[in-house]
Amino acid sequence: MGGRAEIAAMIAHEVRGPVSTIRGLAGTALSHYDRLTDDERRELLDLIEQESRRLLATVTQASTALKVDASTVSYDIRTNDLGTAVREGIAAADVGTHPITADLAEGLFDLDRRWIVEAVRQLLDNAAKFSPPEAPIHVATRLEDDGATIEVVDQGPGIPAERRDDVFDKYPNWRPDGYEQVAGSGLGLFLVRGIVHAHHGEVGIVDVPGGGTMLRVRIPRIHVEG
Repeated sequence: MGGRAEIAAMIAHEVRGPVSTIRGLAGTALSHYDRLTDDERRELLDLIEQESRRLLATVTQASTALKVDASTVSYDIRTNDLGTAVREGIAAADVGTHPITADLAEGLFDLDRRWIVEAVRQLLDNAAKFSPPEAPIHVATRLEDDGATIEVVDQGPGIPAERRDDVFDKYPNWRPDGYEQVAGSGLGLFLVRGIVHAHHGEVGIVDVPGGGTMLRVRIPRIHVEG
């Protein structure tokens, strides 16, 4: 219950910002509507839409984290194409102006497609938040006899060794230098770890030559009937 209380407190903290912004923007639009040009009205509506999406993403992520923390997520592990699942995760991610390169192995693997898509999306969202604007992000998959590997590589500042366990916590309370004000709940990598553990796998951080971070997911091959 303590972990879920932390998540609930985080939700209250994270939604306050976008809710206040939406309220302020809507108030401005209502108070000055007749004096605003069409372009100004459109700009206000665009800002409200952006903040609404941010609010929805925060609530959705926190809701999922509560289920992961309570071990109430239902997994439907069956044979799927790994490359297709990872490609769907890439398409679902909000990476802004970051170009994505991919080297995806195609092949059948036992996994829950929906949740692997979600894990890849969270990995990419995290990489985009903590790397310079327009810096490329690379995604790779490999299929081997004993399992599958998914790697996401960014060109951010990296994660020091003493922080590498912390970033997978429910509420890490840490940001790299220069990224202290990045918005977000901090739950993304916590969700990834929960999803990967449900597949009997592990997720970890690997140094990248020249700087940056590689998040590597390793899932063992476990045959599932059905």
